[in-house]
Amino acid sequence: MGMKKEIKRRHAPYTKLKAYLNEIGMTQAELAKLLNKSRYALNQNLNGTGGDFSLSEVRLICMTLGISADEFFIEPQVSKTKQDAS
Repeated sequence: MGMKKEIKRRHAPYTKLKAYLNEIGMTQAELAKLLNKSRYALNQNLNGTGGDFSLSEVRLICMTLGISADEFFIEPQVSKTKQDAS
C-alpha cells in the first residue's frame, strides 16, 4: 500500500528558480503578487503540475529579479557552476 502517488507534470519543475527565490528571500506569495496570480497557480507553474509561465510573466520575473531567461527557464537543469567546472 506504500505506493507513492505519481505526480503528473506538464513540464519540468523550475527547481533552480525556486532555489534562487529562497536564496534572495523572496516568497512564492510575493512572486505571485508580482504576477497578479494566486499562490496556488504560481506553485503549479513552479512545480510543472499546472500551466507554464507565459512569455510576459517570464519577462517580468527576469526584469524584476535581474536574472536570465536562458538560465532559469530555457535550460534550468544546466547550472552555470557545472558548466564552469568542466
